[in-house]
Amino acid sequence: MSLNRRSFLASTVGASASLAAPAVWSASHGRPRVVVIGGGAGGATAARYVAKDSDGAIDVTLVEPTRTYYTCFFSNLYLGGFKEISDIGHGYGTLASAHGVNVVHDWAVDVDRGAKTVTLAGGAALDYDKLILAPGVDFVDGSVPGWDVSVQNRMPHAYKAGSQTELLRSQLMGMKEGGLFVMVAPPNPYRCPPGPYERVSMVAHLLKNNNPTAKILIADPKEKFSKQALFEEGWDK
Repeated sequence: MSLNRRSFLASTVGASASLAAPAVWSASHGRPRVVVIGGGAGGATAARYVAKDSDGAIDVTLVEPTRTYYTCFFSNLYLGGFKEISDIGHGYGTLASAHGVNVVHDWAVDVDRGAKTVTLAGGAALDYDKLILAPGVDFVDGSVPGWDVSVQNRMPHAYKAGSQTELLRSQLMGMKEGGLFVMVAPPNPYRCPPGPYERVSMVAHLLKNNNPTAKILIADPKEKFSKQALFEEGWDK
């Protein structure tokens, strides 16, 4: 049975749970092989500890197209001027050098669960005994009426940390004196409920120090939001 990229997320729970089985040994070759798809916080952590805790007895391969992972967590501190972009960027060299993880920088485009193979965009195929799917989440183009990726360089979503976060900070620093920053908070449910308000708090800190006459407007469809009292207390100071 073949599993394409669109089906990855739906299968993540089952595939990850299968790793909990005590035996991953395959009689067809030497060391058992675990392939991890996705090098974010979840995938990289799984790859590290499978390799580390097995003391090299398991052959671990991590498939991740990017060479540097920028964390969404702490990205607001970069916007606020408390961190540099390099502080939230993490490479994969230590996984290879310290833990023996095979890091492959490519896209996984197909999983054949019958043959137990992962096909990469470059054409190579990886055999596995156990598979961990950790593709994370991504911005769905067209999900916000009136916005798509064609305008992301003028209206950065900064949903994924990295170049978009750098662009947003650059635009904030370049705002005209007394300009207006508008943020649209999403309706419930969504990941990390305090996230939008953490972001706008850091934007406020940046503007207070660099453009004190600028204004911030939050368009929020919710009557109340996570940790509202704490945020409002901070905004009043």
